[in-house]
Amino acid sequence: MDTPWDDTRDTETAWKTVREAEWSKMTSEFYNVGYREGITAGKEASVQEGFDAGFADVGVPLGRDLGLVRGHSSALLSFLISAPSAATLGLSDDEKEALMQEAREIVTLLGNIRYSDIEPRDLEAERHAREHLEAEGEEMEVSEEIEKRKQMEGVEDMLASLSTGEHAHGSSLFEENKGLDR
Repeated sequence: MDTPWDDTRDTETAWKTVREAEWSKMTSEFYNVGYREGITAGKEASVQEGFDAGFADVGVPLGRDLGLVRGHSSALLSFLISAPSAATLGLSDDEKEALMQEAREIVTLLGNIRYSDIEPRDLEAERHAREHLEAEGEEMEVSEEIEKRKQMEGVEDMLASLSTGEHAHGSSLFEENKGLDR
């Protein structure tokens, strides 16, 4: 019979071509998956190593130092408050009150410091990211995590100003609205 479906040689060639294409596709997919998994494993190892180093070399020392300064300032304020009289400190009442007010301000300011306010910038990481972005012709974007953290800090600042009755620039709501008629 002479039919196009009867040619066994063409059928075998077609199946061989399909098998080779499938094999090539599977090989490529496994290679890509393996490559991606290797990249991910490498990144995870580097991230953990970077975290460990940053925690030990930057985070802990900064936190400890800030904690010491906060503790000393709080202890000084407590000492000034608990002193029986200004005379025992060799001060006038006005001098003692001024020192207590200054100590309160210092304690408050130190209490408002966040790690993000004092952490050193990772200039090497920024340079590396900038190089990659320039090579790809893209602009540097702020990560979603950093953006959320900034928003949360803004909310915290607003709540703190509401609870103290002060705005970010230090004036109280009462002072700003003194002259308003009701």
